[in-house]
Amino acid sequence: MWVRTTIALALLVALIGCGTDDDAPAPGTDEQSSSTSEPTTEPSAEPTSAGDTGGTIDAPTVVEPTPALLDWQDSGLEAGTRYVRGPEFEAIVSDGNGNGSIEITTGGPTKVISAGAGRTISEVLMSERWAVVVRQDKAETKPSSADVVELATGVMGVANGPPPASGGSWVLTDGDLYYPSYGVDRKYCLATSALDDKNGEDGWCAPDGTGFSGLTASERGVGMMTFDDARPVACRTLNVLDGSGLPQPVEGPADCIGWDVAATANGAVWSEVPRPRRQEEAVFRASADGTFFDLGPGTTGTALPCGDSVFFVRDPQGPDEPARLMRWTPDHTLEVAYESTSVGNAFLGEPACGGGVLTLSSFGEKGDELVWAEVD
Repeated sequence: MWVRTTIALALLVALIGCGTDDDAPAPGTDEQSSSTSEPTTEPSAEPTSAGDTGGTIDAPTVVEPTPALLDWQDSGLEAGTRYVRGPEFEAIVSDGNGNGSIEITTGGPTKVISAGAGRTISEVLMSERWAVVVRQDKAETKPSSADVVELATGVMGVANGPPPASGGSWVLTDGDLYYPSYGVDRKYCLATSALDDKNGEDGWCAPDGTGFSGLTASERGVGMMTFDDARPVACRTLNVLDGSGLPQPVEGPADCIGWDVAATANGAVWSEVPRPRRQEEAVFRASADGTFFDLGPGTTGTALPCGDSVFFVRDPQGPDEPARLMRWTPDHTLEVAYESTSVGNAFLGEPACGGGVLTLSSFGEKGDELVWAEVD
């Protein structure tokens, strides 16, 4: 879990908006904060049954999880392998560090894309119809490049649109690719590339002294964390893009301590970090039709829309507890979608989604595995 959070913090340092000092802090790295160190909301006293109505911002309804394991299948690959699977096709990175190549099965010939000299495969994204491979410059001095594969035919091209920034957060939903770019005066902007139409454009640009990261996307919307360069610690705001492509703050998260955010059909799922020095530990919340839910503990950087739901990782809550993948459903129920065989000393990698199919690595004393399941 420390590895996950360290990577996220490194990205946030790199993505702080242009016009700020080079030594601007990453959001939430110090004990002091411009907001309170604890969430401002208090859960309701009694846990409720699945599907009950939500509470208020100050007293969200506590939702108890119910077992509803997905039909997980063994991938046959070593746990930790960079692997994304869709309904028909799959992508496998040959080197876990992204320095080798990626093999993508398609309706035509299998495609092999090499990282290339001085580059690493930083992102592998897949929808039902498309795969996108992002190759980042290791020195972070040149723009990233994005190769696009049409899965039905195997035809390969590049993402059209403004030149990408180096690194940053990328997401793909259906045929729309969202990624960071530099606009006028080197402002840090959210660019889009419409893969079907083969065109792209700059969208919203972060104001001077701010940046964005943590993109999530589904047919329900695009979520992002924005942050400033306030000292001694930056303030983080959780947003969902509105119809004009502008980030709008989500109602519910406590000021400045949010991390993950994902849009749902009638609200959002987000995480808050109550203890700044324990960035990997979060409390997850959800909103629906103006009411609010407490989903319990989870791991920062793991919220993932897939199919009709939003998933997040929960580390073992005790020596006899497994690691779990949690699922927040459109029916406002919290389900356990996966449990590790190992307990206590066990953890899950960040899940990936490809067109409604989840892939997940699990590690523990009783064995590791890399599995996949369709989201029903």
